[in-house]
Amino acid sequence: MGGLSFGMACTKYLLLAFNLVFWIAGISVFGVGLWSRLTAKDYEALLGDADVDKAANILIAAGLLVLGIGVLGCCGAIKENKCCLMLYALFVFLVFILEIAAGTMAYRNRDKMEEEISKAINSSVFQEYGKSEYSSVTKAVDFAQKHIDCCGANNYSDWQYSYWANKSENNGQLFPTSCCKRSTVNCTRAPLKLNDVYQEGCIKGMKDWAKEHLIVIGGIGVGIAVTQILGMIFAICLFRAIGYEKI
Repeated sequence: MGGLSFGMACTKYLLLAFNLVFWIAGISVFGVGLWSRLTAKDYEALLGDADVDKAANILIAAGLLVLGIGVLGCCGAIKENKCCLMLYALFVFLVFILEIAAGTMAYRNRDKMEEEISKAINSSVFQEYGKSEYSSVTKAVDFAQKHIDCCGANNYSDWQYSYWANKSENNGQLFPTSCCKRSTVNCTRAPLKLNDVYQEGCIKGMKDWAKEHLIVIGGIGVGIAVTQILGMIFAICLFRAIGYEKI
């Protein structure tokens, strides 16, 4: 009996310690998901149907679940309540599946993501940009060109074939001012000084940005999910120990 009591006490404290790590992991998962979702919002019009935001939403949901589930695990361990422990193990398993799903989605949709980004940026640059300075597309393109250091879809010369280039309001500008590396007089007008303009197209820049975010989302999701297996093992061990202790 003493051995069982000691073993059960060790398992209980291990589960409580794991729950502390579990809460920290939950906050991390929620934070990464929220960061990715908010960052993606600035580029939303350029992502098309790419699943960056969907994978981020899964991590946000998983992080919130983890915070609630941790309370259930602590209650089950402290009160030695078998029902709470079994529910805890079940919910941890469900979060495990959610995080694996986010990692899998991030990995499997790489090709689709690149195709969707190319389509969305081409449409935005050649057809939509400039129809309204307040439109989500115009704001997203300007934001991308400033923060990703890019210009046009494939390069700065794309702008001369765009809807924007045919607007009389442009007054002979070669490209939007967001293509300029720094604030210089007549940067957007001939004669063109390439040193003053971002020359790489936004398709490549956005693909690189999306890949980096999906790698972070996938890595965090899968990495933390694997550690949650320990939580399920501790909960099941304590569940079984409580049963033996009462025999």
